[in-house]
Amino acid sequence: MGEISIISEKEGFTNISNIFIEYYMTDANGDFVKLYLYLAMLCSTGRKILISDIADALNCTEKDVCRGIKYWIKEDAISLRYNEDNEIIGIVLKTLKSPDPDLSSQLKVVDLKFESESKKSSKESLKEVKAEVSEAQESTDTLRAPRKKQPTPDMLVGMQRDPEIKNLISEAEAYCNRDLAQKELNSLIYIKDQLGFSFDLCEYLLEYCAGIKKTSFNYIEKVAKNWFEEGITNRTDAEEYTDRFLTLYTKILKTLGITNRISPAPVEKQFINTWTNEYDFSDTIIIEACNRAITQKPNDATFPYVNGILQSWHKSDVHSIADITALDEKHAMKKMATPVGVSSNQESLDQLKAIENMYLMKGSNK
Repeated sequence: MGEISIISEKEGFTNISNIFIEYYMTDANGDFVKLYLYLAMLCSTGRKILISDIADALNCTEKDVCRGIKYWIKEDAISLRYNEDNEIIGIVLKTLKSPDPDLSSQLKVVDLKFESESKKSSKESLKEVKAEVSEAQESTDTLRAPRKKQPTPDMLVGMQRDPEIKNLISEAEAYCNRDLAQKELNSLIYIKDQLGFSFDLCEYLLEYCAGIKKTSFNYIEKVAKNWFEEGITNRTDAEEYTDRFLTLYTKILKTLGITNRISPAPVEKQFINTWTNEYDFSDTIIIEACNRAITQKPNDATFPYVNGILQSWHKSDVHSIADITALDEKHAMKKMATPVGVSSNQESLDQLKAIENMYLMKGSNK
């Protein structure tokens, strides 16, 4: 079959930038892609919409829509519009940027307005979006992995002649137990060339992923991006990171009964960073807090709940399991010292005072 052209019988189609398809879509999960495509369709029709309506159309929750909006804001693909009262009134599809300036697109920016006051649930959702956007903006100074550039055929030929790249390809094929497809070669070159990983660090990356039986290059590339954003530049740093944090992540998730994923969400990692860096708690203390959370709240042992326990221990100057035991004993002694049926709150004190007054009045009437 020779070259073919693709046309439509009638109008009513939404144009999507090639840059979105080549550079943005490949890194996003399917739900986020669905959201962007739906926003693009709404943009082309100029129709007003509610967050709840988008959730209904995509068969997801409003929270999922908010999460998707936050993702595309971080990717600089959309932005929010505000009124004079600093309330969200719309979404703007931004001009998309490719890694190569010569491939820049001229996507027309069109506003999408929301009837935010017509439904309380949508107003709440927009508030959540605004809060999440503020959080995202606070973290814009963090290191971000560069977007993957697709090498030209000539560049690929030149790179594969490099002895170090050739050795790395051999290592990858050995760890993955298969010949690498072209897309996988592109990922390997991206890690080596654009992320700047040394041969030694690339080798450990492959060794680590093979060790946990994750030899998909989608996974390998995600791990490499994570290491890049964590500032890992050599094998020693990578080994310390995987030994300390990834092992701790696994322990925490397992203790809390979270078995459907192997890595915490970004907000959960922030909690863990606070526990390890700010509070300086050992793994043993953190896991003890997780055990207590799952014991006290078997069906709702959330990260904020664990954080509440650890925050309390931090304020009590806890540094070891012995300190926790001492706190438990102190709490038990205090509980034993309180008479049965007597509460220390103000309401109970008022009730006791009322009873006392009643008896005093009876005595004075005799």
